Amino acid sequence: MLNREGMKNKTDITGMLARAGIRPTPVRILILRTLVDAARPLSAQEIETRLETVDRSSITRALMLFTEEHLVHVISDGTSSMKYEPCHSHCHDRLHTDEHVHFHCRMCGSTECLADTPIPLPPLPAGYRAENATFVISGLCPTCAAHGYKK
Repeated sequence: MLNREGMKNKTDITGMLARAGIRPTPVRILILRTLVDAARPLSAQEIETRLETVDRSSITRALMLFTEEHLVHVISDGTSSMKYEPCHSHCHDRLHTDEHVHFHCRMCGSTECLADTPIPLPPLPAGYRAENATFVISGLCPTCAAHGYKK
């Protein structure tokens, strides 16, 4: 598994798209490059802000395709918008092996990857097969906690 920095420095965006069976159009390349270069998961609106020349519907369609083809993880952090981050495991069997805990700061609103903290998977009843899991902790990030923010 590659960490975010390893992925950022070594990633061939066109190759990632091709391995996922996605045609590498200029817009898809821009959107995936934005996600790979980000220091944290991004919402569709944050991607739109970073890519002023790409319209919202193109971003939405690309994110839906990336999600369907397991090229990105979707994180629900308790806010009204989903966050997206690239799948670092490059899974060919469509099962993610790089799932990890995320932290959402209730003050500044950032959602960060805790890539070295795996999601604890509980035992499932017979017949169930896990394919995806999310785990979000909310509270104060180090910056907000250092400023003494309280409820």
